[in-house]
Amino acid sequence: MSVDSMANEVHHAGETKTPITPFTHRSISLSNTEAYAISRKLVELKRWNVSGRKIGFTNRSIWPTYGVDQPIWGSISSSSVSFAQDGQATVCLSNYCEPRVEPEIVIAFRKTPSVDMDESNIAKCIDWVAPGFEIVDSIYPQWKFNISDAIAAGGLHGELIIGQKYQPTGEITKHLLDQKVTLLQNNNVIETGSGRNILEGPISALRYLIKGIENESGEAPIVANDIITTGTLTDAKILRSGETWVAEYTGLINQSLMINII
Repeated sequence: MSVDSMANEVHHAGETKTPITPFTHRSISLSNTEAYAISRKLVELKRWNVSGRKIGFTNRSIWPTYGVDQPIWGSISSSSVSFAQDGQATVCLSNYCEPRVEPEIVIAFRKTPSVDMDESNIAKCIDWVAPGFEIVDSIYPQWKFNISDAIAAGGLHGELIIGQKYQPTGEITKHLLDQKVTLLQNNNVIETGSGRNILEGPISALRYLIKGIENESGEAPIVANDIITTGTLTDAKILRSGETWVAEYTGLINQSLMINII
């Protein structure tokens, strides 16, 4: 199959909410580079105005669950990103095949980072940080896929809901590493997480992304004003109608972010 035909299939699956068999489960050889090309074509088909990236699978503790061994990324757009009013938002399940929710740390750049920067200099490029819920979705039944399938599906990105913005501090790297979150479903604590679950910290995830993009021909670099969501602080949780999910952040980010599922 060609890049165009696979991108069309992924796009149709997302638009019609019709699951498909992963490409790699059909004896189709699909490299990560080819998968990123499919993801870029998918952006064109969606007619997205790209506003940044999502990074997925930065939480190594969940790699065995999903059968992956490295982080991935995908595009986010002005139409897939929203800011929660008063810390609350609504998610509609009918927009997705098999949606899950992830509490994340979201970072926006004030100036363009370069590929040769170390983490301390990348941190100096940050404009703001915020709590976020990413809704991730699998067009592959029961979330069974290989890493290249996930990349081809736009990094599994559905939408990103962002809470209150916080200004970076002089110790932003440490503060994000120490950031805590408690995830609640219908007022019941489901899991706790921290910035320490993201590679070597959220700033290290930014560096991974910047260097990874540099090594993938055709990928647009990160620039000023881009928004990056750095990966889940807990495992992704299945969503069901009627649920309320709350992420209580403590640390530099100090806010409760709520989504109602309909």
